[in-house]
Parts: sequence; structure tokens; C-alpha cells
Amino acid sequence: MKFNGSEKQNKWAEKIIESANLTDEQIDNLLRYAGPTMHTQGIMDVAIIIDHRHILPAYADSLGNFYKLSDEGKRDLANEAADALRHRMPI
Repeated sequence: MKFNGSEKQNKWAEKIIESANLTDEQIDNLLRYAGPTMHTQGIMDVAIIIDHRHILPAYADSLGNFYKLSDEGKRDLANEAADALRHRMPI
């Protein structure tokens, strides 16, 4: 797997991935989230790994669950998330 960050970031991301003991499916979920071009080339976005390093396996699983939703299910989930954010924003 390749990473798209600086040399230092790439080494850090590689250590995070190794210590997380991700399954192939979880890694694929993270690659898919980085976008179709990067997924096809097997390039992992270091920001995804570094920003979610403490919950990486759970994050990868949640992405997998999202991908399995129908288009309507994805829309409903996005609407629920937007509503939740609206309620937290000050008026």
C-alpha cells in the first residue's frame, strides 16, 4: 500500500495501520473512502488514517456499513446527520 503524505506522515500512517491489525475489508473501506482514483491505485490518504487513528477499526467498519446502504438509506442517513448538526448549532 502507498500513502499520499510526506515521508514522515507516510511512516506514521504505516505504523498506525500495522498496529490497528485491520482486515482486508477494513483497509478496502478506507481506500474506497479516499476516492475511486486512489482506491484503484491502492493509495491511502494519510489524513484519514492519522485523523482516525484511535478508532481506526471501528471507523473502517462504519464506512463498510455505509457502503452497504441503498441510495435511499444513504440519503436518509445524511439527512439525519444534517438535522443533528442543525440542532447543535447556535441560533
